[in-house]
Amino acid sequence: MKQLSNGRQCDAFRYGSAFSRGACIPRPGCTLIYVSGTAAIDEHGRSLHPGDIAGQIAATLEKVEALLAPHSAGLQDFAAATIFVKRREDAPVFWEMMARRGLPAFPAVCVVADVCREELLFEIDGEVVV
Repeated sequence: MKQLSNGRQCDAFRYGSAFSRGACIPRPGCTLIYVSGTAAIDEHGRSLHPGDIAGQIAATLEKVEALLAPHSAGLQDFAAATIFVKRREDAPVFWEMMARRGLPAFPAVCVVADVCREELLFEIDGEVVV
């Protein structure tokens, strides 16, 4: 197993959280990538787009894509994901954005829950198979 880092986000340890951005586990015939809870946090540990759900979703997906790219993977390779939205009315925004990206059947369950920071409205974690 290899812990993953993301050049578009600092390691969470640098701003007081104790988790890695993800983990990569090579298996015979495939690679499993576990994506840790990811939100719209920049490379300096600052929250992005406070109060803007669409901005936070776009920034978060960009962070996830940057994490997966070195492994020749992308959003289309998710096998399962959990989407966390702070407000129920924000869930359709996520599904609309995924449909515009060509992924209307993105394999995720959406949960209304707290997100890692007060100002953040969206977070995703999941499993990727390449």
